[in-house]
Amino acid sequence: MNLFRGSAYSNLLSVAERAPLSIAKTHSLLVPLLQGWRVPLQEFNADELNRALGRVDPARCTLAYAQIAIDCVVLCRTSEHAELAAQAVRRLAGEGQLQQFLEYPAMLQRLADALGRIGEPGLACSLLADVAESLIAQMAADRISTEQDAEQRLGRNSGVRLTPVHIECARQCVLARSLALHQRVASQVLSVALDGLGSLVGGQRGRAFMEYNYYAGMVFAALGEADAALRAWRRVFALPARHVSAISIAAYKRRALLHVARHGTKPKLPPFFASAHARTIEGHAAAYVALVDVCCPAGVASLAPAVAKVTEMRNVLQNDENAGLARHLLHELPAHYIRRCGSVYASLHVERLAELIGFSTHPLAATRGREAVDVVGALVRYIRDMNDPGVALDESAMGVVVRFMPVRATVSSLPNSALLGGGGAGAERQWMEAVQMKVAEATALRGRLEELDRHLALTKEYAVGSRDKTLSNSA
Repeated sequence: MNLFRGSAYSNLLSVAERAPLSIAKTHSLLVPLLQGWRVPLQEFNADELNRALGRVDPARCTLAYAQIAIDCVVLCRTSEHAELAAQAVRRLAGEGQLQQFLEYPAMLQRLADALGRIGEPGLACSLLADVAESLIAQMAADRISTEQDAEQRLGRNSGVRLTPVHIECARQCVLARSLALHQRVASQVLSVALDGLGSLVGGQRGRAFMEYNYYAGMVFAALGEADAALRAWRRVFALPARHVSAISIAAYKRRALLHVARHGTKPKLPPFFASAHARTIEGHAAAYVALVDVCCPAGVASLAPAVAKVTEMRNVLQNDENAGLARHLLHELPAHYIRRCGSVYASLHVERLAELIGFSTHPLAATRGREAVDVVGALVRYIRDMNDPGVALDESAMGVVVRFMPVRATVSSLPNSALLGGGGAGAERQWMEAVQMKVAEATALRGRLEELDRHLALTKEYAVGSRDKTLSNSA
């Protein structure tokens, strides 16, 4: 006798509540039902959905509960509907079991797609972050690793694998434009090292990996974490591909702008990246390549060409949604031009420096060159805000002089090291801290390389190749 007759979810509930059956047997009956699933309701019915959700234990039958929760998300049309859907998803995040998702990984993609279409990026991002954090915690605790996944490992040994929920969470975070959500997702989801791609991402795993890192870079960039954003966008090019994708082109454009703003040099694609693909990407991003060339001249140069190029590209930047990165580039660019002057001059009057770098053409110049004193004042304020130990202001009755110090040289060669703060002892301490940091980085890199060597030696492909080579040599 069917206890759930009359319910739109009668078939699903009858399978989910077969207590005498084992979890494996339940899933053998449940998965075929879910594969051909169609929402049984024509519109949102709170009573029906509440009854169905109340009859399923998300810990014991995660897949069935997840499907009903997804139906709530798909059908919701009002704020009251959204509240019920959110409660269901939060309960799924709190009690759902990762091991059961492995029986039907497509359910995670279904959940991510449904939340991605809810129309409220802030709510969607919050719910996806709840689910992602739960999955990450369970993966890290269980360190689940199948033979199929072992071939997709990235060597981090964290146990965390990429899922569609990660990707959609990062995308909705970008759309939400919320500082609180950016901080939460960056620290709790995006900063967790991935152990591998795994089987939880269906379809094109390479594309999923690229999308995840592309959106992650956007989140980090919005938080002002330039180095983390650049690392994420660099990983977009980490996997081999037969064709150039729109994701890699978009990542190249954003990475070019941020790299110049951060380092003042031309960005390079990874050396292992196919040269044919690199030429294709640069062809599609020709305007950005030209902008980088203008912004990174050799030696002392004027800001005027770079400012003019950014102005010329205004429509392109807006269409690509890169206007914010372009403004950041313009703000950071004078610092690099000022530092380049230090490779030629030991000191300069600030008026002469403003003339050399064409600061009057920059948007930060107060009056666009009508009065030299205003341009000079703007440049002095900018240098103070730089807080660069290699660029010091010396104010006297004779005027303001900018002095350049070789901060990358040895401590003994630093002129007037007292300007670095704390006198010679302060400079010595700063250099010791810098050296210790570099030693720690080198040690960590060595450990990472040793870990990758051990991982490579255990892969199936390496073992087969080594055996074939041994046999051929013995022959």
